[in-house]
Amino acid sequence: MSSTHSQSHVKKIEDYRAGYPRYTALLSAHVPFFLCRRFNRIRARVLLLKQNKLSELEEQLDQIDRDERRLLLLGSNRLDTNADRLSTLAEIDSSLADYGTLKCNISSICQIFAKIWRIPDEFVDRSHRMLSLDVAEARDIESLQNWLNGTGCITREETAYLSQSRELVRLAPSKDFALSRLEIWVEDALIRFYSKFRKSPQFDLSVDPNVYLYSGSLIKQVARALLLCLITFLLLMPVVICNITGSTSVRIFVIMISTILYLSILFSLTKSRTMELVLAGATYATVLIVFVSGQDDQPLLKAA
Repeated sequence: MSSTHSQSHVKKIEDYRAGYPRYTALLSAHVPFFLCRRFNRIRARVLLLKQNKLSELEEQLDQIDRDERRLLLLGSNRLDTNADRLSTLAEIDSSLADYGTLKCNISSICQIFAKIWRIPDEFVDRSHRMLSLDVAEARDIESLQNWLNGTGCITREETAYLSQSRELVRLAPSKDFALSRLEIWVEDALIRFYSKFRKSPQFDLSVDPNVYLYSGSLIKQVARALLLCLITFLLLMPVVICNITGSTSVRIFVIMISTILYLSILFSLTKSRTMELVLAGATYATVLIVFVSGQDDQPLLKAA
């Protein structure tokens, strides 16, 4: 009784007025919809501008040092009374603070000082963090474009940012990439082959028949079960096949095919780097060889 009562009071997206109130309600209903542009081109333009300004100040400082006739002033900051040099150094200090923050090897100390002095996030650091964000999924971009085209509640000029797919990044924290891929596959499969799926009470965030925002846990549970079965299959099937056959050549062939299959799935479902793939493949093949060789009187690997 209480669950039914609570579901009836869930505020729908269409309960908000058309325009930005409804659009922001849609974005807040699905975290991956939080997308924004990185503005790569103008960010690079500003970066080059700041860099060029620092280069000019550097040349200006070098020229002042070359023109200095009193060598004693170049060897002591305390005795330096050259107004031009002091003014240029002050301007360089200000420009460097705007260009980027000082890097520190001891992160904990830097964090403490940042909290005490409230060091701002400067341009280079902000750009680094922005460029480190994950690229937006084409699926999410297309969903927002379809919704906007269907409702027309936001002007085209203010939704044109969605057409800049190469610059769009997602603000949502990164999830397990493999599990995320499987969740998308499971959702598409359920929508295509299970007609009652979209009529379940988990689609309770919108009354629009063309809007499907799933809020249940079925997709995650199925995806995790598939991932578990896949991992178990990759780890145990080669062992089972090698135990069935007694031919050493067949066993080696099975291990090769299993390793190739394992690396292919790992490459397609994860964002692994080259070295990570090499280590994963070496570990997988070594475990299989050692395990399988121990099941026979004639091992594949003979101790020296």
